[in-house]
Amino acid sequence: MGFNTRKKNLNYLFIGIISILFLSFIWYAVVVPEMLNVPSDFSYSAEVASQDNFYNEEKGEFGEPFKSQTKFSYEVVSQFEDILTIKNIFDVRNISGEKIFSVERLYGIDKRTGKHVTGYGDKDRNGYLFAPRNLKKHQNFIYWHINYDTPAYMEFQDEINLYGLNLYQYETDYHADQTADLGHLPGVPEKRGVKLNINLKLWIEPITGRLIKYEDDTLANYYNLTTNEVINPWNKFNNRYVDDSVKRQILETQNEIFRIRLIKLIIPILFLTLLFFVFLYLFLTEGK
Repeated sequence: MGFNTRKKNLNYLFIGIISILFLSFIWYAVVVPEMLNVPSDFSYSAEVASQDNFYNEEKGEFGEPFKSQTKFSYEVVSQFEDILTIKNIFDVRNISGEKIFSVERLYGIDKRTGKHVTGYGDKDRNGYLFAPRNLKKHQNFIYWHINYDTPAYMEFQDEINLYGLNLYQYETDYHADQTADLGHLPGVPEKRGVKLNINLKLWIEPITGRLIKYEDDTLANYYNLTTNEVINPWNKFNNRYVDDSVKRQILETQNEIFRIRLIKLIIPILFLTLLFFVFLYLFLTEGK
């Protein structure tokens, strides 16, 4: 092979390497972050099994627990640059449809990180919509559960496998004041308020930071607004995802993990394969 042909092949090789490196850089610096953002049409819903047990103030005792129906969902309602406004709905009603508790929150979320953004949503919050992506084992985080609208400092408890998906389990005990959301109760908020003692558990998929399921067990007490002393209980309740919703969240999360791996690994491997064929072509044609 002549000197000019060899030089031409080396030029082609150089151009090929530079082009593939440039494409790889663009892929990781621009395309991958954009594809991993929280989408502008993001939505999330789960069927929640709820149980309430109201305190009878006249008898001075709790009644019989009963099941209630709960709507729990997230949906993007607007976007400003990289900030998504996400509406979260939690609506609890008894079997006959009467309201027990109903609230909507608006969260301002950075679509790149899933973090709450100061100055957006219906109030300033810190922490995450669910949990950080690429969550490390024993890493803790702050989460806001819609019922309680106060930061929950979630602490790592265990690593489990549920229906074939690796999850991190978190738990916290904390307190919240729900007076502002329970104005339909007698004497609230004119004379008394409602304080909650909460145990909250979350199961998080660590790669996506997605919430797979949650459980809470809560005691709600009336308290005197003047003295801050507990008067008597109002309700003992718990909420948890039904099994079908857990399975659906797992399936959706497995699909998302595959998409992430495709974006981060398989596409770059195709770039490397292309580079290999450039080398191979030049090698095979070198002697011609």
